Amino acid sequence: MAKDEAALRSDPGDRVAPGTRADWVDRRLRSAILSGELEPGERLVAGPLAQRFAVSATPLREAIQRLAARGLVEIEPQRGARVAPASPRDAEEIYELRALLDPRALRDSLEHSDDAHRAAIELAYEDMVRPKGGADLVELLDRHAAFHATLLARCRSRWLLRLTALLADHSQRYAMLATLAGAQAGHHDTVAEHGALRDAALAGDVARAVTLLREHLEQTLAGLRAVAGREVAVVRAAAPRDTRRRT
Repeated sequence: MAKDEAALRSDPGDRVAPGTRADWVDRRLRSAILSGELEPGERLVAGPLAQRFAVSATPLREAIQRLAARGLVEIEPQRGARVAPASPRDAEEIYELRALLDPRALRDSLEHSDDAHRAAIELAYEDMVRPKGGADLVELLDRHAAFHATLLARCRSRWLLRLTALLADHSQRYAMLATLAGAQAGHHDTVAEHGALRDAALAGDVARAVTLLREHLEQTLAGLRAVAGREVAVVRAAAPRDTRRRT
């Protein structure tokens, strides 16, 4: 993927650094990975990246370490840091696990919900669907992740919450890749799906909420499979054919 230096420097997020400089560098690097600006497997060399982002190398190295802890970056001895590879198989595993674990966490969370939790769900939903305005890629993804995390927040299992949070981090990347490829996560109405999920959670309809969440995750996985299938078809169509006669 060709890198447009001028576009990179003209990014609105480059002109206004929210929070600390380290926070901004973390968000900028994460955005570059999630959007595909930095491709899967691409080397992350602090010096050139620091020059492109117009920051010192120190906060950039710290951001690389933080994103490595989240699984978006891989660091290998003697070889340095690279954007973590992405593959259809990884996407399948992530969403298959989410379809297994997220509904379980949601059931426990809603069975221990209260007025404060329901108010938080409503607030997170309204934040997720509000007009984009000047929101950047990372903020939009974070709003979506925050809604799902709020739904699960009352789950009593710390390990289940840790696992679902880790999988949610990784799934953001694949959902964005599907969107950029034109799949729009299988062309299903995600706004309506999230609205129905919110309604069921607020009504205390645990069984319906669990079913809706599982179906939502399965629909997203179907969209990713469609993207992978189209990519394989394109590769096969572009491959040179052997026209020699076989004996």
